[in-house]
Amino acid sequence: MADFWNIIVQSNTFNFAILVILLAIVFAKIDLPGIIEKIKNEVASSIENAKKERLNAEEELKSAEEKAGKTDSEVKLQLQNAENNAKNLADNILKNTDENIKRIEDNIKKVILAEERNISTKLTQETLNKAVDLAKQNILSKLDADMHQKLLDDSINEIDKVNL
Repeated sequence: MADFWNIIVQSNTFNFAILVILLAIVFAKIDLPGIIEKIKNEVASSIENAKKERLNAEEELKSAEEKAGKTDSEVKLQLQNAENNAKNLADNILKNTDENIKRIEDNIKKVILAEERNISTKLTQETLNKAVDLAKQNILSKLDADMHQKLLDDSINEIDKVNL
């Protein structure tokens, strides 16, 4: 029996029969006429769309040719408008620049004035500090033990008077 099965499996006729059966099953599952009809409809639709697109393109070409005749005068008008706009813009820029320069100069003057006041205040403070230091040194150099004791006693007496 095993030899018979090997002969069947190895024979071309048997293999061909299996292939035909498999193809018949596959074609039975696939709707081949429906697919062909669908492709045919898509091709027809594509042809119709191409015709419509051609008509649209021809209309756009005619429209573009009509517009091309008008473009020379329109270009000249736009160039003239552009020149006027550029001149107005340049004038505005110059005016704004002059105003900005004046504002900057005013701000610089204010900053300089503020810095002058700040420096003057610092110099006055330093001068006062130096004067206090010099007075302290002068007092300390002239202060002897008796005078020191007298100042302490006077301070204590003043504190006693302040007691509430």
